[in-house]
Amino acid sequence: MTATRLFLVRHGQTASNVAQTLGASHDDPLNPTGEAQARALAGWLAGLALPAPRVYASAFRRARQTAQAIAHALDVPVTVLDGLHEIEVGPAWLGRPYAHLLTHAHELELPGGAFGFAGGETLEGVAARFLAALEQPLALPGTPIVVSHGGALAAALAHLLSADIREIWRDRRYTHPNTAVTELQRNGQRWQVVRLADTPHLETKHSRAGLS
Repeated sequence: MTATRLFLVRHGQTASNVAQTLGASHDDPLNPTGEAQARALAGWLAGLALPAPRVYASAFRRARQTAQAIAHALDVPVTVLDGLHEIEVGPAWLGRPYAHLLTHAHELELPGGAFGFAGGETLEGVAARFLAALEQPLALPGTPIVVSHGGALAAALAHLLSADIREIWRDRRYTHPNTAVTELQRNGQRWQVVRLADTPHLETKHSRAGLS
């Protein structure tokens, strides 16, 4: 039996999210707001009484911290998976403001027709390694909860929901605020959206822009 329900979560807030700059380090930790967001999310997920929950995280510190709060509330371990990490933007984009993702989106058009970051990763490549990492969680029964990052989640959702990556990058429909939750339900070979980039556990909405 395989999983038919999937939760995708962005990590809590960090200093680089507040600064709105690209290329946060792998060890960028949650700030106090991010820690509070993670606890609120954990309590909300615990209240759903999900069947056989399993928590997975990117290897990046901010994702592991968010996942650990969830795992503690659900009384399960965290499994760190390669492939769930954020987009590597490369040196040309390092430190640039989130706003450039839209105002300079033409720079993401790469030679050969790819869409992504020169000297870094393409969005198609990110989706491929993210979905490869999901093979293990989805092959087991129960409810996988996957904690990752804004850009990686957008790339993966474009593939899972058969959306054009350039269109979703322009209209930001899959952009997740910190600790936002997307819930998908599998119907045959297709995934359907139950909730998208939702923050029911937070009293106020946070900025939807940016990666990391």
